[in-house]
Amino acid sequence: MSNTNVIEEAPVNQNPVKKSGIACNIMLLVAAIIWGAGTSAQSAGMSYVSPLTFNAARFFIGGTIALGFLFFFSRRQKAMGEVVPPRLGLSKGTIIAGCICGGVLCVAINLMQFGLLFTPVAKASFIISLYVIMVPIASLLFFKKKAPVFVWIGMSIAVTGMYFLTLSGGVAFRISDILVFLCAMAFATQIFVIGHFSPKHNVLALASVQFYTVAIISLVLAFIFETPSITGLVAGLPFVLYTGILSSGVAYILQMKAMKTANPTVAAVIFSFESVVATIASWLFLGQILSPRELFGCALIFAAVLVAQIPPRPKVEVQP
Repeated sequence: MSNTNVIEEAPVNQNPVKKSGIACNIMLLVAAIIWGAGTSAQSAGMSYVSPLTFNAARFFIGGTIALGFLFFFSRRQKAMGEVVPPRLGLSKGTIIAGCICGGVLCVAINLMQFGLLFTPVAKASFIISLYVIMVPIASLLFFKKKAPVFVWIGMSIAVTGMYFLTLSGGVAFRISDILVFLCAMAFATQIFVIGHFSPKHNVLALASVQFYTVAIISLVLAFIFETPSITGLVAGLPFVLYTGILSSGVAYILQMKAMKTANPTVAAVIFSFESVVATIASWLFLGQILSPRELFGCALIFAAVLVAQIPPRPKVEVQP
């Protein structure tokens, strides 16, 4: 019998980058599902609470959760002997960045909330999903970054889908449809703003300032244009809690965390799944059913979003 020792090597993680990418995609998918279902909660909540008051309460909860996470992880880092930024990372630069992000998000989310007063959840979600196409087009217009040919094909399909989905009798947009479309433009702007500031600041610190900014602005506007009611808030508490804890406090933080390393193209495709979830949720929980014409428009817009994400063929350099 041989005395040769056989040494078995332990399995090695051959591709940690791939595992990290999968984790980011899972976070983005969870966020998309939460937002999709949350659109129905936003719509249902306005049976009890006015739009501005709803968003003020929702984002106050989201900001408090983000701040709680920030405090918890800072204490944990300190206990482990790691260096913790002063004031929980809430520097002057982070506060300014959070206020800018919050201002843009406040415009987007309140346009969405008012649009949902008159636009069915499924239709609103598919119109908002157009922001996925708007991002590369804005990159071309403002940053001179050329968009692939598939983006322009997707845009053409999307315009056709918008016709079937939103034009009544083929003549004009409804006001609520225009609000939701402007909401899509605001969300596209927010992606650029978050993409600029997120890598430079602590995600939780930035998120907490962003959410509190939305809450404060919405509350001030609520006292000007609405009559905030504690009774209404209590009656609509389940919807406020869902959107505050999950849609704001969890989903937006997952988005900001994942987008630090996620592939933007893959992320956009995953986010487009939000509109599908919203359609299913509105049917299950709100009993909203679209006409065949509107469903065809939704299908076209969803197809446009996917087509716009097809990566271009890599250029092959010809050797002289």
